[in-house]
Amino acid sequence: MQCYVCNRPATNRLPFNCSLCAREALYEFRIHLAHVFTQQDVAEQNIHQNLTGLQSKAGQGVKGINPLWITENAAVERTASKERVQTIHLQSDVLREEIKGIRAEIAERKAKLHKRRSELASAEQELSLRKAADFGPVGKGIRRIEQRWNAMHARTADSRIFLCREAANLYGLYQRRRTKNDLRPDSYYIGALAIQDLRDLHSASPAHLNTATTTLAHLVHLVSHYLGLRLPAEIVLPHQDYPLPMIFSPASSYTGRDAPFPGLTPSHSSSNSPSASRTSDARPLPRPRPLHLNKKLSILAKEDAVDYSLFVEGITLLAWDIAWLCRTQGVDIGAKSWDEVCAMGKNLWQLLVAPPPAGEPANVGNPHKDGDEQKATKASENTSSEQESKDTARLVPMFGHYSHGTAHSLLAAAEGTDFMRGWRLHSHLKVIEKVKAMLLSERTGAEWEVLEDKEWEEEAPQTHHADVSTTPMEETVLVKGSEPTEMGADEAAGTGRDEKGKGTSGWTKLKSRSGT
Repeated sequence: MQCYVCNRPATNRLPFNCSLCAREALYEFRIHLAHVFTQQDVAEQNIHQNLTGLQSKAGQGVKGINPLWITENAAVERTASKERVQTIHLQSDVLREEIKGIRAEIAERKAKLHKRRSELASAEQELSLRKAADFGPVGKGIRRIEQRWNAMHARTADSRIFLCREAANLYGLYQRRRTKNDLRPDSYYIGALAIQDLRDLHSASPAHLNTATTTLAHLVHLVSHYLGLRLPAEIVLPHQDYPLPMIFSPASSYTGRDAPFPGLTPSHSSSNSPSASRTSDARPLPRPRPLHLNKKLSILAKEDAVDYSLFVEGITLLAWDIAWLCRTQGVDIGAKSWDEVCAMGKNLWQLLVAPPPAGEPANVGNPHKDGDEQKATKASENTSSEQESKDTARLVPMFGHYSHGTAHSLLAAAEGTDFMRGWRLHSHLKVIEKVKAMLLSERTGAEWEVLEDKEWEEEAPQTHHADVSTTPMEETVLVKGSEPTEMGADEAAGTGRDEKGKGTSGWTKLKSRSGT
């Protein structure tokens, strides 16, 4: 038969040319196999029907069933049940053997664990005895060293307090309390010079402000050195090529680079050699903030806004350094209001000169006192009071406690960081912005004309020749005072350079001048 796909008849050498040829060759066999399967299915159905009918008849006790078939059927079922029972017995025997092996292994493991537990108990008991014998002297030594360390730290704190207070005494830091009927606040002086408040910068003379600020910067730098603290804003004292004190911002502090004094060329200028240019730092030098003035602040604000801004930033950073120094020693500046930082003299006086609060132990005496007195004092104290004082010292650090120079009570450690975290004046930029806004509002809100010293001298002779009894002339001048007051020509004549700078703040308006 020729395939209609490949058009080639099958031969003995090549019986199949394509898949269609093979399928046609197997087609008859497949039909035969399907016929056989069909017959098998029919026979299986017949057998199943016959068996089902015989079983139903045997169950009903119907007669006429071949007894030989019943016997053979029962024998087959018995043989199958015996085989199943035998298989079950074999499996149960195998399981019993496995259970015995597992139980033996469990008993062996229990014995090993019991032995190991007993060995561990004996080893722990022996180790505890050896630990108590070995660690006892070590623990006593550690406690003894800690006591010595704490005592040394206490003596170090007393020495710091003594040095700081002696420095404040030598620099002449004191408080002048107001009188009973005086409305002015308490004033603070250093070296017989009033320490200017940041809120009264416009009314301060440049010479007075420069001298007081320079002395104050010296004292703050010395106190931070005695306390072992690194101020956040670095203060640069006068030295070679630095005729006046300066202060750096916290971001530019302690960089190890010598920034030149503004307006001066450093004498140790760098070399222009190729090797020096390769090793030099190409970053711009930090710009220090000045702590001095060449003219009054109100005039500087009008003539040079950049220098005005730099000076305000510098003196605010100095005040912020003082507030930070007070905070590290337990005097919380800025807890009530941010403007507490403006009172530099008050804050430094509270830290160095003011007596300690009633609840704080007064450990501010000379640290080099007799050792027998210290021992007698310690022996007289009660144990409970000692524990309370220790707990109080942990919560509220005393003067001289925290520093950057000792491992004991290190300010940069976790305890010091947690203590400083609650300070409200962490951001010096916010303080600077508030001080600038305060000074700007004070300057823009002032509607008075400022009289210089020469004008005061020119006005004095004119007022002396005036006839007060006949012509009560009154003039408009600006003097420093807390409230607007009215005075005549004689009173205005007596208001000179000695009377206009008595620590008052603000401007006072006098009545208009009739002779001009």
